[in-house]
Amino acid sequence: MLKIPPLLCCGLLLSRLWAQDLASALPETAVNAAAVTKTPAAAAAGEIPLPADAGDIPELDIEFLLRGRVAETARQYLGVSYKYAGITPEGFDCSGFVYFVFLEAAGMELSRSTVALWKSGKPVKTAEVKPGDLLIFTTVRPGASHVGIVLENSPDRGIIFAHAASQGAETGVIISGLGENYYKARYLGARSYF
Repeated sequence: MLKIPPLLCCGLLLSRLWAQDLASALPETAVNAAAVTKTPAAAAAGEIPLPADAGDIPELDIEFLLRGRVAETARQYLGVSYKYAGITPEGFDCSGFVYFVFLEAAGMELSRSTVALWKSGKPVKTAEVKPGDLLIFTTVRPGASHVGIVLENSPDRGIIFAHAASQGAETGVIISGLGENYYKARYLGARSYF
């Protein structure tokens, strides 16, 4: 179950307008995939304001939308340079990138520590990762020392993730694949905050 910060519960996240605005930013197929039958009972409980003539309307899967928004926000910052302890588009380190993307895309304030992200996130089987989940690696020292955001998990391309890399052929916010030898050898596991 998705835990929503209190600030977002105050109508920002659950309002129909927000959901419609978010849905309009996603590809049509993503919106259709998230649609399920919505009964007026939820509206009567005060969850979503409905017009009097609404009848049954589609409900958007908020977790699905937030995951997509996190992945899309991560993509927007591709090419931003690496900066140790950076948490802004002026420059990111790996956990600063995760912190910034989750805060901007979903209003979720995650830890700035890769170790804390590893310890506090919900474990996810690698084969079951979804966009917005985190991949944790051991790179510069033993234990959790690097983190990336899953963008895609598909049979064709495998698991693709965005991260702020500090060394290697490319640095800054880049896209890599879990199947790449470097990352495959250093992979610790996946965590979810949804």
